[in-house]
Amino acid sequence: RIIDPIDKICGRLEAIGKGDLLVYDPIQADVKEVQSLTDGIETMVGQLKRLIDKTKEQEKQRRRTELALLQAQINPHFLYNTLDTIIWLIESGEISNAVNMVSALSNFFRFSLSRGKNVITLAEEEQHIRSYLEIQKMRYRDLMEYEIDIPEQLKFYMLPKLTLQPLVENALYHGIKNRRRKGYIRVTSRTQSECIILEVADDGAGMAQERLEEVRASLEVETGTEGFGLRAVHRRIRILFGSEYGLSIESMPDVGTRVIVRIPMQTADESVSLTG
Repeated sequence: RIIDPIDKICGRLEAIGKGDLLVYDPIQADVKEVQSLTDGIETMVGQLKRLIDKTKEQEKQRRRTELALLQAQINPHFLYNTLDTIIWLIESGEISNAVNMVSALSNFFRFSLSRGKNVITLAEEEQHIRSYLEIQKMRYRDLMEYEIDIPEQLKFYMLPKLTLQPLVENALYHGIKNRRRKGYIRVTSRTQSECIILEVADDGAGMAQERLEEVRASLEVETGTEGFGLRAVHRRIRILFGSEYGLSIESMPDVGTRVIVRIPMQTADESVSLTG
């Protein structure tokens, strides 16, 4: 009842990974959370297709960055591995954990879409990364713990959608997993000189100075696969807000890495010009 539609979803994700961005009728499922997941996949594919069709020359740089970040959310490997874990939980009799994981995945899609908005509140971005980290915590039970500490008074400020999730993903895959022991990811927020400062820190493998300089340099280049997720976030922040904003990176071998995001303090009314 639950495995058959999940198998079909896996097939659909493989097709998306190969470039099939046509929108199909969602796969039908009896379980509400699974139905919500397949509805979300087709909605996201539709949104991605519309973004491709709407790309204009005058905002090509901005659109390319947003499109690349949205494509990263339809990551067939992440989704396939998550669904594979759900099937394993079901077959192991851990039905409650399986339902929780499907629910987290559905929330992940819902917050990725954000009703088509390009700029969202910090509260919404927090919910998105919390869904992502809950999924990964269930997948890597003995590998990762996390903490999100964002003061309530900052949660109504605005930031570009998908600012923190690529940084959290980077912390997990390049920091924690490379350390090969249980690690810790901490997301924090504070104000500084009329700016919002967001930090994603891990106690993972860290980087030697030479490697750190390479990653820092990759933020400023136009193309290339090196540091793509970080560069996409950095460039979009600078396009929207100016060159005094963006990412900075600190790291030490066997200590960990910290990515600092600097954005202006803007409310919904002040960010209207950024949502087009």
